[in-house]
Amino acid sequence: MKNNKKAFTLPYAGIDTINGHNVLYTLNGDYSIVMKISNSVLQYCADPQQYLNYQHVLLNASKILGENHAIQKQDIFIRKRYQEKPRKEFLEQQYQAHFMGRKYTEIQTYIIFTHQVKKSAFYTFDQHTLNNFLLSINKIYDLFVQANLEPEYLSKQQTDHYVRRILSMDFTSKHIAHDNIQAGNTEVYIGKKAVRSISLIDTDRIDLPEKIGSYHIKTESNGIQNFPVDNFFFLYDIPEYHCFIYNQIIEIPSQRKLLNYLEIKRNRHSSIPDPANTLCVEDIDRLLIDVARENQLLVHAHYSIVICCNPQSMERSANFIESALFQQGIIPSGNAFNQLELFRCALPGNSSELKKYDKFLTTIDAALCLFFKERLLVDEKSSFLLTFTDRSGIPVSIDPSDLPMQTGRIKNRNRFVLGSSGTGKSYAINAIVQQYLQYNMD
Repeated sequence: MKNNKKAFTLPYAGIDTINGHNVLYTLNGDYSIVMKISNSVLQYCADPQQYLNYQHVLLNASKILGENHAIQKQDIFIRKRYQEKPRKEFLEQQYQAHFMGRKYTEIQTYIIFTHQVKKSAFYTFDQHTLNNFLLSINKIYDLFVQANLEPEYLSKQQTDHYVRRILSMDFTSKHIAHDNIQAGNTEVYIGKKAVRSISLIDTDRIDLPEKIGSYHIKTESNGIQNFPVDNFFFLYDIPEYHCFIYNQIIEIPSQRKLLNYLEIKRNRHSSIPDPANTLCVEDIDRLLIDVARENQLLVHAHYSIVICCNPQSMERSANFIESALFQQGIIPSGNAFNQLELFRCALPGNSSELKKYDKFLTTIDAALCLFFKERLLVDEKSSFLLTFTDRSGIPVSIDPSDLPMQTGRIKNRNRFVLGSSGTGKSYAINAIVQQYLQYNMD
């Protein structure tokens, strides 16, 4: 069979600035706004309420946006090497040099809000619809600010770089270089890198746990007990990757049309006496009752992990993901042979290219349970910082005095160090005193 070589065309028409917003247009008429945010739940926070609060914020954003819109959230895990930060003191310089070159993970989170036009219809521009969309985006931005998600609109240049970095699957290089793309049945090859899209849900089977919450309770035989973590906590432990994107998409269709379709489908199943049809009728009835009682939105959802690594390491990384998903009660799709389609759908604002067999119908609450909600500890924004190492052995600067007072976490600056014998209390105090002296503090 002859392989035809074709140019990879981007699905975008351009970026336009309207009322201070940089709007990304696709060729089929969809337009999107891209924000960079920070997930509100800190890893190992041990507070289940934070997961519920974050999900409630996303739920409110979905209801503000309304029908005929899509929300695409992308959590990008990037493997980097630590670069020492310039310091004036000799001891601080040596401290930074000690960690030079260590591998660590950085998480970047983006959320894309898209207005979708009707397919198979002649496109006409509607200024009123666009103005309403931008008004909703402003409301969502204010909502995110109140929820401490640190939202930031992307500029034209930042949006362009974001698209190009996904296209090259390179989030570490200063300069972005594109390479040839070769599509296969199991991977897409970008130059010497292999990129595989693992679709989490097989729409023919829908292998999901019967019940799922906003977080997972982790219990280990010789470790932590009843500890709340994200449902996708295993993403931190994926081996041998350069970067990967957890791509989460929910589309909010016209609710009236969808409910009418479900009523027709229910009547068809009930007209034929059969055990399988009876189960289908019961499932549809439960869904319709939830929608009527809880005023829930029905959405089409898609989840995929787009992982980039060396070709020889791909099987190990993919097997780890599939095994971890299986332990969570999720069996990923074994029919994801449309790798190029799935890769294109990971481009921001391009969710309309998703086919019916790559998304499934569920309620908005259930869909948001599968969203990633955690962030890693990073340097705090303060003028008074003390440097320690995190669990991965990378220096992190925190403010133990001023910032907690400003945010209400503490009411005074007195502190003590608690720990059993041999846990490093003296070492911690020495490090704190040494760094206090650098600020000329008594």
